[in-house]
Amino acid sequence: MKRKALTAGVALAVLAGGAVLAAPPVFAGQDHPNQAQDRQALAVSAADRSAAAGLEALAKGPDEVYTRDQVTPYLNDLYSISYQRSWRGVPVVGGDAAVLADGQGQVRATVAGTTAPVAVPSATAKVTKAEAERTARGLQASTSQAQASRLVVKVTDDKPALAWEQLLIGGKRGGGPSHLTVWVDATTGAVLDQVEDAAEGTLNSEWNGQVSITTSGSAGSYRLSDSTRPGLQCADYSGGQVFTKSSDTWGTGSASSKETGCGDLLYAAQQEWNMLKDWLGRNGHNGSGRSWPGKVGLNELNAYWDGSSITIGHNSGNKWIASMDVVGHEYGHGLDQNTPGGTSREAGLGEGTGDIFGALTEAYANNPKDRPDYTVGETVNLQGRGPIRNMYNPSLVNNDPNCYSSSIPSTEVHKAAGPLNHWFYLLAEGSAPGGGKPNSPTCNNTAVTGVGIKDAGKVFYGGMLLKTSGMTYKKYRVTTLTAAKNLDPTCNLYNRTKAAWNAISLPAQSGEPTSCTPRV
Repeated sequence: MKRKALTAGVALAVLAGGAVLAAPPVFAGQDHPNQAQDRQALAVSAADRSAAAGLEALAKGPDEVYTRDQVTPYLNDLYSISYQRSWRGVPVVGGDAAVLADGQGQVRATVAGTTAPVAVPSATAKVTKAEAERTARGLQASTSQAQASRLVVKVTDDKPALAWEQLLIGGKRGGGPSHLTVWVDATTGAVLDQVEDAAEGTLNSEWNGQVSITTSGSAGSYRLSDSTRPGLQCADYSGGQVFTKSSDTWGTGSASSKETGCGDLLYAAQQEWNMLKDWLGRNGHNGSGRSWPGKVGLNELNAYWDGSSITIGHNSGNKWIASMDVVGHEYGHGLDQNTPGGTSREAGLGEGTGDIFGALTEAYANNPKDRPDYTVGETVNLQGRGPIRNMYNPSLVNNDPNCYSSSIPSTEVHKAAGPLNHWFYLLAEGSAPGGGKPNSPTCNNTAVTGVGIKDAGKVFYGGMLLKTSGMTYKKYRVTTLTAAKNLDPTCNLYNRTKAAWNAISLPAQSGEPTSCTPRV
């Protein structure tokens, strides 16, 4: 592996390198990785007991079973343990749950996708598998790959129904990739629900200056592939071949070069990977020490996450838009998909998640060529009109909404990101941060004090680790407050997280921690 210069401008920033350990993080006072593993085992054991007993939010009927799914080390000796649910051996989609437990074997919080009974009148389908698959395929413009359907209990808005579930991979209506899961009622044949994992963002890149990136190979033969971060590589969209070169100096200094674009993608992905490790305690993009590949060369003014990889297009000046906030945004969709509960369902949450991880990546890298900010796509200038979204005041771009309202779930997904972006800025920086940072209007005319972007990232990521399927803005208020309360014994994070939600007009919700008592 080599760390060599990517020529793309004049400024210099050094990428923090080093291998990422696959073992859970070692917390203060721990002398050996085995102790970290023992603490994780205590947390998992406590969570398993809660799930088996049906405690608190994990209440279940006599024919229901929780099966452990993911274990994700978090921060402060906390662990997220997620569970999938079944009824009489039939998977329950929307009945999943997440438990937050600590290394002393104490359960801190439980969150369930539904508190309603999941039993259905019969486990026998009246609609045939073939009929359901025809209905599902009708929702996708073109299908290149279809997984076999399976029979599940699908819980939608707390209402269970026997359903056929199918994953379809192909193209969207209106263009772009599609990675679509469809649930068809096995009794009536109606479409109960659908979730699109592929996401597109209109974002940015020229972009990073002269920086170091991690590549692979040896003298005379180098590749834009990072073996220290398995899965991370970048290829030409046209031929699908990873870029190779006899020297380990990449790029031309112009974002009109695909080679430069691929180098930009690697740089941004490596910065995001390091941010996830250093700030959030996450082991790689997928949480298990791996990343995802990228391609540069899409002939569209766009960038995509297709469910398993990143694709980068160009701006109106034919420059490849692999800037840090674009790449961080697209990998953010992958993080959304690869945390408990999977891809967020409600409009705005997926795009807001991408924007938040783009902002976190910029802040971590602190590259003088692309300084941290809270605008999206400002450097690549996608269509010659500046940023495509604004996090501190969403209304400044396309009149995106600053405040949450009952209309947000039915709003176009990029515009619907406005309130979540606004909440994150208020939590990170506050309403009047000073120091040259922009003021941010609040929807309830209150003054809000920020906690810093690093701690705001910890709170949001903690909320993601308590996601369940069917995630909504309102549920994010519950999970981020739960995370904040457990992260900080002084209650400062809890109080400021709550104030930021109130400031975007998203009120208190059932199930959220209603108070926090300092533990110091």
